[in-house]
Amino acid sequence: MRQEMIPISLRTLSRFITFSACLIFIIWGYSDYSNGIMPYPQAAGFLLALAAFLGSSRVSEKPVFKPSEKELAARDAHNRQAMLNRVRDFWVKGVLESSPHEEARIELGLEERRDAVAERPWDVILRTPDRPDCVLPPGTKISDVFERVGRSLLILGEPGAGKTTTLLELAREMIDRAGEDPSEKIPVVFNLSSWTDPKQPIADWLTEELRAKYNIPKKIAAPWVENDSFLLLLDGLDEVAPERRDACVVAINSYLDEHLVPVVVCCRKEEYDALDGRLNLQSAVLLQPLTPEQIDGYLERLSPDLNALREALQSDRELQQFAQTPLILSIMTLAYRGMPIEELQSLGSIEDRRRHLLKTYVDKMFKRDVPRTDSKLYPKDKMIHWLSWLARKMSEHNQTVFMIERMHPSWLDTKAQMRLYSMIIDLVGGLRFGANSGLWVGLIVGFWIVWLSFGPIVGLFVGIILGIIVGEIVTAILGLDDGEDREIELDEDRGNFGLIVGLIVGLFVGLSVGLSVRLSVGLSVGLFTGLIFAGVNVIEHFVLRLILCREDFLPWRLVPFLDYAAERIFLRKVGGGYVFVHRMLMEYFASLEPGPGGR
Repeated sequence: MRQEMIPISLRTLSRFITFSACLIFIIWGYSDYSNGIMPYPQAAGFLLALAAFLGSSRVSEKPVFKPSEKELAARDAHNRQAMLNRVRDFWVKGVLESSPHEEARIELGLEERRDAVAERPWDVILRTPDRPDCVLPPGTKISDVFERVGRSLLILGEPGAGKTTTLLELAREMIDRAGEDPSEKIPVVFNLSSWTDPKQPIADWLTEELRAKYNIPKKIAAPWVENDSFLLLLDGLDEVAPERRDACVVAINSYLDEHLVPVVVCCRKEEYDALDGRLNLQSAVLLQPLTPEQIDGYLERLSPDLNALREALQSDRELQQFAQTPLILSIMTLAYRGMPIEELQSLGSIEDRRRHLLKTYVDKMFKRDVPRTDSKLYPKDKMIHWLSWLARKMSEHNQTVFMIERMHPSWLDTKAQMRLYSMIIDLVGGLRFGANSGLWVGLIVGFWIVWLSFGPIVGLFVGIILGIIVGEIVTAILGLDDGEDREIELDEDRGNFGLIVGLIVGLFVGLSVGLSVRLSVGLSVGLFTGLIFAGVNVIEHFVLRLILCREDFLPWRLVPFLDYAAERIFLRKVGGGYVFVHRMLMEYFASLEPGPGGR
């Protein structure tokens, strides 16, 4: 069987050639140096090869060897399957199927609401009196509605009504279809809360989300978006900032005017009704509240420990109305399991009931037996404080998915914290003097050719390589992704200049110390340079994390904290990020502690 050819770009080839030349000049020069000959020509050649290596970042990434059509098809099929696996792992397995009551899921009622979408020119001609908006027959699957209306659908509902769950059920079925039929579009879930720039086209936003949330390189994501390869599952239109929500509708409509793609959008009914415009979709469905029979049957199937809750719901009509959404009912089963009926009947207003429910839920989740983590490491009061701060910041920045590498200095609360951050970063930045000046390049050329002995070159070169490696290790330790998948990409010019500065410093030091210690000096210079210059963004992230930990906003070891919160069913892990199990819970945590303006 013929193996697939690995595509090699011009940039990769040029880097390999120039790096090899550097090694050749080092070996050649060291050989002459050992024989008592000063290797000035080799030093000059090494310098030119190094300059070419640094300049290779400007070389095109166009492949040198063009793969065959068969190889391209195999690669595309591999990428397609990888994308399907990521969506399934992130959303279906990570969110939908991780629900504690997945096995007892309630079949939601659907009502078709054609008036919720923009009226099309032929609607006036084709609409007939015998086809009004109506409640669909029990057992109607969302996938059947999606297909019947031409794969263009809006899902509306009250908070907690099951919009995201319904969307993910559709995603699961469409992923299965796409896995069996290569002609099917790739279903991908996107959350509209991250659309923050009113001027950003949806196509550009989709490409960026694929890179940031699914770790898909831009060179793969952009053609996918341009070629309409996706079934777009857009959740959380109501989570877009209110002042940008109408602009988001316009942006989605503009995208759909240019791209013929299947699409589903989810939004809370109240927020959608308040919009000035309407989405250009084929139809809409409104998720229906749970009936008393559905509620009672659900509790009966789930556990006999919920008999007191069943009795309270049957005798208290207001409590029954409060439990008419799947989210509230699901939380009730976790929070009120085994609770006396007297406590449930003493609750007051709807808002009082909601806060009591969420508080009881949080208390119960802290009492759950989670053997994988020592609860003493995360005291309840600390966890609530950290989760409250995290929820408040996510709400302020309209974020649904929290990703460690996407934290921004704007998350700092006070001007004093911002000043401290800026002061440290400015101090680090001061070390990056003359980054755009050719003066230092001239100095190094003249100084090397006239004065340099070949001893320091070996130390410096090895030190530079070690510095780069150490910079990458530090990046991994801090929990940041590498290269194109990182939110803050490393500035390659900054890293290249760092290497030049390292050479300059190393030259002066190399002449002032004995030959026996030149190698260790070179290693130190390379390490320092790799951290300060090539890894400056890692330092910025480190400083931000340090301040957040110092102010007790978040613990230093973020991943174990987030995983522990997920074990307590406060968060869910979605790919490389974390989401609160529901927006209502995030809003509850955010309300527990006021922001700096309320202190």
